[in-house]
Formats: sequence, structure tokens, C-alpha cells
Amino acid sequence: MKKNLTLVVLAAGIGKRFWPLSANKTLFPFFGKPLFRFPGQIPGQITNIVIVSDLENADRFRETETPVAKKVVIQPEAAGMADAVLCAKNELSGGSAIILIADDVAQTGLLEQLVAKAASTNASGVLIGWKTPAYFPGGYLRLAGNRVMSIEEKPGAGNEPSPFVNIFAQYIEDADLLLAQLSRTRSAADDVYEKALSVLMKTHEFVMLPYDGRFASLKYPWHVLDVMDVLLGELKSYKGKDVVIKDNVILEGPVYIDDGVKIFENTKITGPCYIGKNTIIGNNNIIRHSHIGAGCVTGFNTDIARSYIGDNCWFHGNYIGDSVLEGNVSMGSGARLANLRLDDGEIKGTGRNKLGAMIGTGVRIGVNASIMPGLKIGKDSFIGSGVVLAQDLPDNSFCTAKPVYEITKNKKTASGSRDKFKQKI
Repeated sequence: MKKNLTLVVLAAGIGKRFWPLSANKTLFPFFGKPLFRFPGQIPGQITNIVIVSDLENADRFRETETPVAKKVVIQPEAAGMADAVLCAKNELSGGSAIILIADDVAQTGLLEQLVAKAASTNASGVLIGWKTPAYFPGGYLRLAGNRVMSIEEKPGAGNEPSPFVNIFAQYIEDADLLLAQLSRTRSAADDVYEKALSVLMKTHEFVMLPYDGRFASLKYPWHVLDVMDVLLGELKSYKGKDVVIKDNVILEGPVYIDDGVKIFENTKITGPCYIGKNTIIGNNNIIRHSHIGAGCVTGFNTDIARSYIGDNCWFHGNYIGDSVLEGNVSMGSGARLANLRLDDGEIKGTGRNKLGAMIGTGVRIGVNASIMPGLKIGKDSFIGSGVVLAQDLPDNSFCTAKPVYEITKNKKTASGSRDKFKQKI
């Protein structure tokens, strides 16, 4: 390992597949902080940090606090991973590098394990190999023992050269060697970085650090739930300042309650759960394995299960299952987000059998509306009362139901007293 070890954070991706969520993926908030703040502890060997950003979000990254000196460089266009690394070439010359994919999330400590592995070997590079439980559309490692011979990008299910996918971060002993190979590698596909590493592997030793822990990559909106699962898996119980918990409230498992939270009577929260600052949890709520942002109100008789709720959302008598609500979403009484098809089948190629709605910011949903499983609702859209929504809704849409009523003269009268009914109760 050279004297200078630079952590290069790749955070410039556009995220077109992330709709209807509008936030930059690497700045998407979890636990009141942007995702980029969750790479684990920064190893002490790292001497400086370079964040590769698009122009739109550069100022937010400049404001981000880091434990060592940082610099933000701009990638003018989303031209892939290789181009992003080359944008940081002036800061990498003469040192070693760790290339970190900012929207990959793994268990705390993996970055330290990568640095420790690099320090214990004379290899030119160390790649993390995640042993996937099922096919994952990424770069699979071709191995000879523990040595990495090449990376095969998205080979297709059944064609994997090994069960290990390259994820999260790579250690490169000589950054100049990588930069030179990236500059001369060409490909018609978006795999220049992988091809460049594969060329270097022919003449230089690269080894794998095996990993079989929790991992998620934030590509599609439903992946927010995967990232949430990884982060909740490390959550510890906590009670902040000025928290009010009324009678008959049950907290089960790890529940993080931030400052100013109020939880009213007869509610049960089953962890792991995160409750953000100044949120009000109403009476008779059931909240399970979920993230509730700051400033929310979950009114009477609300049921939230395995869902991500952003800041400033309002509910009353709702069911929200396996859903992602980016923030500033309001649901009228009786509105439901369904999460399971009648045939229990997979939902829209997501690999999930249970998936509710994915809802952008500023959405309003009227009373007794029903949203079918796996739908996407664009930001600043309104859904009227009684609507049964069965298709995706673009941004800035207004969807209403138009029932046809028949009104005639009433020729019947009510029977009067219901005392006989009361006697049977």
C-alpha cells in the first residue's frame, strides 16, 4: 500500500430507473442522514477522499462532513464508472486507491476488512466477492483459487463463472496503472471499468475478499426496502430527548425513537424500527420492521408493515405494506396500499411477491382509495376518493373516479326501534 490512499466515492449516477423517487440515490435519506453517510467507519489508512458528483448535487456533497480532507470533482455526463474514475485522475496520481460505489450498501466493517486484506497481501488489487443467494445482475468473478482472473458483466442466470459478484468497493495498489488502462480500454457496452480490470488481471495479481453478509444495491425504487433491511439489521434501541410514550404501548425488539416523538395509547411497534424526530404515532397503531421519517403523523388505527416512510407523511386509518413513500405524502382515512397479488405471484419483474406502492413526493391520496400492488405514483399527483388504481401514474397527475348514480323517489321507511338488535349484543 502506497503512502497516499485515496477513497474515491462514485456518486454521479443519474438514476433514471429510480422513478418515481426524485432524490439522488446516494443522498436518499435513511435515519435522518443521506445514504452516503453509511459506508461504515472510514479506515485510518485513508488519507483523503474524492467524491465524483454530477453538477446538480455537487454543493450537497461539498457540505458533507468527512473524517479526512475531501474534494468534490464533477463528472459532466453520466458516462459510466470508468469515466467517473478518470474524472478523479489528478487526485489519484502516485498513490493507491479504493473505488467505492456510493449506492452499494453492506454491513459495517466491510471497508476496514478490505483495507486489512490489502495490507496483508502483495496483490495489485483486492475485490470484494459477494456470494449471492440468487442471480444478481452484476459483474461475476472468474476465479482460480482465491485469485481473480476476470470479471464477467451480467452473464445471465446459469452462466455465472462463480457464485461471487464484485460489489461495494475495490482496492487498487497502483492508481496510475488503473488510470492508464482505463484510458485505453474501449467497449460498446457499459463495462469499460470491468474490462480494464480484466486486462490488468492477465499480468497482475488480483485477489478476492469473500463476503456473505447483508448487501443491497440501490438501483430501482423497491431497492429502498433492501437498503432499509441492511441498515435496520444493525439498529440498536434508543430513546431520544423529550419523548412521550403513553399507556399500553408495546415496544418489541430494537426500536430507535428520535427526539420529540410522541406515541399514543394502545400502539405496538415491533422492531427493528426507526421513528424520526417529532413524529406522532397515534392510537391503536401497528408498526412493524419499518422506517418512519421525521415530522410524520400516523393517525388512529394505522398499520405500517415493512415499509419506508419519508419525512412529513400523514396517515389516518390506513394500511401500508412493503411500500416506499419518499416524503410529504398524505393518505385519507380508509386508503390502502395493497402488497400481494391474488395469485401470490411475482410483481412486475421485481423478484418480490410482496410489494406495495412506490410513491414520489407531494402525493395526496383520498379516502377509501385502493392502490394495487407494485404501482408507481409520480410526484405531486392527487388520487381522488374511492379510486381503485391499477396502473402507474405519471408525475403531476390528477386521478378521479366518476361513479354513475341513479336517484329515485324513496317509497320505503325504516322499521323504527332497534331494541331487539341490542338485546342480542
